[in-house]
Amino acid sequence: MTRLFARRGITRPAHCPQESARHHDHGARLRDFLRRDRILARARRATWTRFSALVILITAVSPLAQAGYRIENVPYPPALRGGIAAVTFSPTGTLVIATRDGEVWMRPAGVDGRWRRFARGLDEPMGLVADSDRVVIIAHRPELLRATDADGDGEAETFESIGGQWGLEPNYHQFFFGLGRDRAGNFYGAPSLESQGDKAAATQLPTRGPRDITDVLEPSGHRSETPWRGWIVRITPEGKFEPFASGFRQANGIALSPDDELFVTDNQGDYKPSTGLLHVERGDFHGHAASLKWEPDFKATTVTTESLWQRLKTPAVVFPHGPMGVSPGEPVWDVSGGKFGPYAGQVFVGDYSRLVVRATLEKIAGAWQGACFPFLGRNEAAPYATGERLKAGATRAAFGPDGSLYLAATAGWGAGENGLQRISWDGQATPEVRELKLTARGFHLTFTQPMAAASLTRPASYELNRFRYYYHYKYGSPWIDEAKVTVTAVHAAADGLSAELVVAELQPGFIYEVSVPTLRSAAGEPLANPLGYYTANRLLNGERTVGGTTRRPQLNENSLGAKEAGPDASSPGALLATGEKIYRLYCVACHQPDGRGVAGGAANFVDDKTRLNRTDAELIDVIAQGREAKGMPAFGAMIAPAQRRAIVAYLRTTFGEKK
Repeated sequence: MTRLFARRGITRPAHCPQESARHHDHGARLRDFLRRDRILARARRATWTRFSALVILITAVSPLAQAGYRIENVPYPPALRGGIAAVTFSPTGTLVIATRDGEVWMRPAGVDGRWRRFARGLDEPMGLVADSDRVVIIAHRPELLRATDADGDGEAETFESIGGQWGLEPNYHQFFFGLGRDRAGNFYGAPSLESQGDKAAATQLPTRGPRDITDVLEPSGHRSETPWRGWIVRITPEGKFEPFASGFRQANGIALSPDDELFVTDNQGDYKPSTGLLHVERGDFHGHAASLKWEPDFKATTVTTESLWQRLKTPAVVFPHGPMGVSPGEPVWDVSGGKFGPYAGQVFVGDYSRLVVRATLEKIAGAWQGACFPFLGRNEAAPYATGERLKAGATRAAFGPDGSLYLAATAGWGAGENGLQRISWDGQATPEVRELKLTARGFHLTFTQPMAAASLTRPASYELNRFRYYYHYKYGSPWIDEAKVTVTAVHAAADGLSAELVVAELQPGFIYEVSVPTLRSAAGEPLANPLGYYTANRLLNGERTVGGTTRRPQLNENSLGAKEAGPDASSPGALLATGEKIYRLYCVACHQPDGRGVAGGAANFVDDKTRLNRTDAELIDVIAQGREAKGMPAFGAMIAPAQRRAIVAYLRTTFGEKK
């Protein structure tokens, strides 16, 4: 992720009127919608949001269908401006949000709840813990603050600094992500690395070692110019500052599990082959070299990338870059007791690319690992969701008292939207793989509905592949050491709700892709999401590999592994098939399955034909080198030249002018 958020004020995509009417019929229904939309707009201007009335209006324009999940836009007053960078609930059920423009707003629970501004003048707050409706802990760039409304007038008047002993300079990319609090009252946050794209000097600030990251280890797009950048830090209830774990790039999501275990999401990029959900313990090193200059007794002259790989802790659950998004945010656990569907205890993570990822965790040989699945998102209309389309940029999340999932979105990084959405369950469980767990012989799948015996017991119904990544300083990594995994037997439960897959070979240190496109429920329905990925850092017998799900490139090995040969360019069918596969692996998260991209960000190949007017060589160069200013990362270390040509051929054939 080249730029997690753009500079405030630079990228503010305008509202697209077509989006509002996306899920409605034409003609009379559209006119009725627009009439109600004008009424809604007047209501917003006239008051500061009487929530019950607005919900009635929203429901009237988007009738609920029995489809699984419903997505609604949560209205808020015009005075609440800017992207929403934090969302939580107080013990009384009050909704609390923070904006990147430096304000905290509240909406009490109940039908008469009205928005009010609780605090202002903050420096890009990105984390909240609400002790009550009158006391809120706020994480913003320079420190943690305890904001208190002592006189009960609805607005905080005292701000107490809890701690902030990390460095700060003018670099626009110096965020402070958070906020998590454990049962003992310790707070956890993550000072982000600076972006190489901003050359602002950091004079008169404390440093350790040379400022240039190339003098620390190897070239990197992100650096740690001031203390503890790239670390997870802990602040005790007494205000004591403690460096906790290192090796993070942009840890844009921090949370404590119901078991009080610390989990973090980090973003793909230099030293980071893919995104994922990381289990963090004191003293861990999670891969990025820039942060190590602040480690006691660290000497760059005695450390190599190989030695870093030897101590690397890879994600508990890898979110393969592309299919599982490009930039994950805050993980939240479903503790609703079944109010959000058949996923109690599982983890949900909003991704910047208009996607929500669902993850499951299990402890294997003393360490956490697990699986991930797509849940909701992208701009293809899902048959199991009604209402609005998910907003791009939704990386903050919280479960409400009613069991609904709230997602907060912010514009930036060349894309994204500002807004707040609510996802609720209608009580109908759609056919899904509920869990994917490791066994001694393979994998155990459970389902949300009984599956048809004919497809459930057939080994050919299950497509398994495995892969891993390089650990190197380059931006991302291709899938390497890919191999098909043969399913030799299937042992299905009599009720059709589970099946054990026996595989020919099971190795640790790989991500296993499990695809079941031909499975059908007992009612004849396909699975809503027939794809999942299991991160096998360890096997049940404790067997594991150095470097988790990564390995170091071998001497003289092409950085793209065996991918250099690519498809046969003389075979148009093979070229397009490869192009489609690579597009859906790396490009679809931003440019979307239909090629229409994201408003204000990724290119829209369908409606803007100028995007494909460049020569093949120019388009291939964009793929390889990226365009940082536009939020387009460089894929030169992930996509081989032959594959880049295949992508261009696919783009022209699928989205270009038809001749």
